[in-house]
Amino acid sequence: VLERLYGLPAAEARLARIVASGRSLQDAAEQLGIAHNTARWTLQNVFAKTDTTRQAALVRLLLTGPAAI
Repeated sequence: VLERLYGLPAAEARLARIVASGRSLQDAAEQLGIAHNTARWTLQNVFAKTDTTRQAALVRLLLTGPAAI
């Protein structure tokens, strides 16, 4: 759903789901097996594609926006 709604590649959607579940970015990076800087860069891409600028706004969008339905 995230891929279609926001044009996220699978890797970005996976990171967004992990962050939305309440995990820290560092935890998400470790779970995905990527460097923290890679996770930060990926999260910045997610912010741009979802028109958000903070993790809290992204979480709110994913939990209450069209993707939550």
